[in-house]
Amino acid sequence: MKSKVEFLKSLPSKNKMAEVLGFKPEKFLIVCDRTLAKNHEVKKWLKDFAYVYSVRGGEDLKDLTSLGDHVKKIMKLVTPFPVRGLCIVAVGGGTVGDFTGFVASILKRGVPLIQIPTTLLAAMDSAHGGKTALNVGGFKNQVGSFYPADAVLIVRSLFEGLPDLQIRSASGELAKMALIEGGPLFSKLKNFKADLDFIWEHLPEAIEAKYRWVEKDPYERSGERQVLNLGHSLGHPLESYYGIPHGIAVAQGLVFALQWSQHQGYLPVASESEALGLLTEQMGFLKPKEFAKKHRSMSRSRLMRLISEDKKLTDARNMNFVFLENIGSPFRKKMTLESFLTETQRQGWTAL
Repeated sequence: MKSKVEFLKSLPSKNKMAEVLGFKPEKFLIVCDRTLAKNHEVKKWLKDFAYVYSVRGGEDLKDLTSLGDHVKKIMKLVTPFPVRGLCIVAVGGGTVGDFTGFVASILKRGVPLIQIPTTLLAAMDSAHGGKTALNVGGFKNQVGSFYPADAVLIVRSLFEGLPDLQIRSASGELAKMALIEGGPLFSKLKNFKADLDFIWEHLPEAIEAKYRWVEKDPYERSGERQVLNLGHSLGHPLESYYGIPHGIAVAQGLVFALQWSQHQGYLPVASESEALGLLTEQMGFLKPKEFAKKHRSMSRSRLMRLISEDKKLTDARNMNFVFLENIGSPFRKKMTLESFLTETQRQGWTAL
């Protein structure tokens, strides 16, 4: 399940992509976010490719109802289908990567795939591990496949000038991996700086840490890989309800998970204090009361509705929750939804 990962200064040539793949496809099909296609560097790069399919990034792209139309257009674009192979290249953020990965997995029962993520969050997380997904009826990631990219090419120039919000979102994902990994990666976050240089420097370690868990459970059968969902049980509802970026929502979910881990008696007080201090004082994420002051409180019933279709639920009354028993020692445990909801109230994330 491990893709070949390379870090590049600028967008790759056809020859470079062929070198990474180990063969030269007859056709490269570039699936590119249409907003990104207006970028001067990307626009110039796309001129070297005869087959470009522009999409509008966002959750609407992943709607299952529109998949048939997309596939028809893509098939028409690349017909006649190349005898010596087609390689699909995803250029965009997480939704573009998810959509393109799924299309690559089903087109002619699977064609070579290269991911070129254009957000730091996608570069650290969704471009790796082989998960592709589409949304059904407004619920995220209900249909998908495991289809790891042949290569993930991470291009520094694409991240120059990213807004601060994207840097903060990526830092939330970096914090998640540091709590899961522990050791040197966690220690390095003590010198955290909210800038591209810091995130770029630590991207390789965060990615390697993710692959270590993916390779233990590539198809999510044993459940070990689910520890990568640390912070997501509350993070996803916060993301949906408040419209905040994924990585920031996950970071707030980490705050919740740390406090619940300590309250349950799993995480030593000293470890909780150290990790919470790093997240809130060093990295600028919010404690529950501060979050409640900034945002209107979500009701308990609303949170219940938001998690009703979560893939982490084991049944209508229980969920798999990822706790920490120390920094670098995550584990998952079956918990009742009632206990989860009660804990969100106790900490101050939700109101009656």
